[in-house]
Amino acid sequence: MYVSDSNIKHTLEDVYILDIGTFYFFEKFVISEFNEGVTVNWESVQEILTIAESHYGVDSKLFYISNRINSYSLYPQDWLKFFKVRNYIHALAIVTYRPIEKTNILLEKLFFKNNIKKFNSLTLAIDWAMEAQNSYQKKSVT
Repeated sequence: MYVSDSNIKHTLEDVYILDIGTFYFFEKFVISEFNEGVTVNWESVQEILTIAESHYGVDSKLFYISNRINSYSLYPQDWLKFFKVRNYIHALAIVTYRPIEKTNILLEKLFFKNNIKKFNSLTLAIDWAMEAQNSYQKKSVT
């Protein structure tokens, strides 16, 4: 399911359409939908990071949902570079629609040391992200 077809599109704060995909900014999380066939690497991610910092602030802890509706390439070793420079993804939800994606998630878990969950429904991933963000905020306050 595309974000544009979901029941949460009315809570959308901002949307950015870039060469590599579309990025939906909500109050508590970001959802990405990368374009078919793109290669996601460190250089292509930097633009997204700048936008996220501008939207949420430099010190925020993001909840990120990767809605994998298209097939694309990802350089997992660039996760290491990302986390050395900016470590503000608190939790990651990956929504998969193809069996091969499940194998890719195992590889990504080697590079992403924070909370990572797999879903086959965008709605379930959003529910989890909202719940996890609320739980994180309660812990931060106490």
